[in-house]
Amino acid sequence: MEFAAPKNIQQPNNFNALRLILALYVFLCHFVDLSAIDTPLMFLDGPDAVRGFFVISGFLIYSSYCRSSSLKSYFIKRGRRIFPSYFFIVIFFSVALFFVSSLTLSEYFGKDWLKYLLSNMAFLNFVQPTLPGVFEGNHIDVVNGSLWTIKIELMCYIALPLLLFLCRKSRLNPFLFFGGVIVLSIVYSFACDMLLRSTGDIRYAVYARQIAGQLAYFVMGMMLYELLHLVIMHRYKLLVAGVALLALAYMVPAAGSAIKPFAISFIVLPAAFIGRWGFWLGSTDISYDFYLLHFPVLQLFVHFKVAESTGLVPALFIALATVTVLSLASWHLVGKRFLVRRRQAEVGNAVR
Repeated sequence: MEFAAPKNIQQPNNFNALRLILALYVFLCHFVDLSAIDTPLMFLDGPDAVRGFFVISGFLIYSSYCRSSSLKSYFIKRGRRIFPSYFFIVIFFSVALFFVSSLTLSEYFGKDWLKYLLSNMAFLNFVQPTLPGVFEGNHIDVVNGSLWTIKIELMCYIALPLLLFLCRKSRLNPFLFFGGVIVLSIVYSFACDMLLRSTGDIRYAVYARQIAGQLAYFVMGMMLYELLHLVIMHRYKLLVAGVALLALAYMVPAAGSAIKPFAISFIVLPAAFIGRWGFWLGSTDISYDFYLLHFPVLQLFVHFKVAESTGLVPALFIALATVTVLSLASWHLVGKRFLVRRRQAEVGNAVR
């Protein structure tokens, strides 16, 4: 088997629909958390949906790397997908949320606002997650609690070629090398989980969600890309095994760190190739914009007490409709335009 060779991915597939479903589940989890609702309906952890994103990213980004003509081409493609919508949404809300701030114009657009803008534009949301005078009366005052994952995503993009370089230098069997990476990531997550349980120090939960803890999911996506023919051949068996493993992880929480990378990978990737139920989305991929937009929109709904005036269920559907419309606008006006330019440039280079 030739490692890091491009493969033909079945078309159409369900990746766009899967990412949107994961984004919707994160939306629901944040709606519950930000509204301080106590409900047993969210039986899956929100972070597990995010881990599903990392698995899909590992699969698709590795595929992109394998098809890229150079390292420069690989990073340009990743930048065109990630940066435009991210920068637009960060800037937009940093300005627009002045209108819900308790401060005056001069007080709002001061050093704290600049610190928020610069730190978030640099993907360092943890440095300044709040805007001055914004959402102070909310249960949580963070402007966009989803942005932390983009930093991890970018770090995975950088880690991918670095890991491949180290794999080649080591001359180890690639599956042995990347299997070791997965094991080390699992050990790291397990250690953080044990320290969190024994000390109660919330910092260990923060450490666990950094790249060292998420790398197992990203690399699982990479490895299943290399085993694509087996994933497609045994997709139903893998899906059943994934569901069973995930149930086991929830029944035995102490073993979750070791089980979930395999469980989530065996669910989301086979599901992408079972039937064509996601074909209706076509090339429209609003999941990224949806993910970036939903948190501040939900914060606005909490700020204006929409659920108290309309009821929880109507507020949920109004928020969902609002985020969907904004996501479609962001995708068509910002994100899609940069991808179209990339494709046009590739066609032009091919003609020349």
